Amino acid sequence: MAGCERPHDDPSAGWHSREDDPHAADETAARWSRLFAGRSAREILERLMDGDPAEIEPRCRELLREQALLLDPTRLYVRSLARVAHAARLHAKHASLDQWLRERIAESIDDLIEEDREAERSGIPPSEPWDPRYAFISEVLGLEPTIARRACADFNVLPHRVRHAFFAIAVEGTSIRRYVAEGHGPPARVKADLAHAARILGRTIGSRMLDEREDGDDDE
Repeated sequence: MAGCERPHDDPSAGWHSREDDPHAADETAARWSRLFAGRSAREILERLMDGDPAEIEPRCRELLREQALLLDPTRLYVRSLARVAHAARLHAKHASLDQWLRERIAESIDDLIEEDREAERSGIPPSEPWDPRYAFISEVLGLEPTIARRACADFNVLPHRVRHAFFAIAVEGTSIRRYVAEGHGPPARVKADLAHAARILGRTIGSRMLDEREDGDDDE
């Protein structure tokens, strides 16, 4: 996917595991053997949905934040549940469970991003004016619902550095000064990245976001 680093390229990144501990690994293998046992994906899916024993929902949120992607966490969670359930019977017990789950969630992210882009390329309008799949993004960023899908489809294939800067400053409320102090580059480059993202998401929200972050700098 052009411009978008695949979240599962770094095996050491993401969810922290106890699988290096031999005893913990044995316990994990036994637990997951019971969880994944079943004659159908539906049976496995029902287990995964019962209290989220695989912690798929927090893993989804962590990966979205790490990759600074504009996708509805619930939408990703539902897709990841289905993918994990269907792939579970192929899971090798000796493999890293954390990494395996991360890869399935990353594949689900790729699916959703490609679906959005294909819908935009095909000119298929949203199923309804306030599409629930993009309501989260509309509410968080103040985007008009009718342009939320297009904005997200374009934003999610921007370079990671651009997405990260916008996510930290516009979504999480970090000031530009603090973001720079955390080691993310000189102010000019950060502002250029924000302007790049703002052009994708629309001039109105972009201008408002930059003004608010500049005000935050003055307050510090």
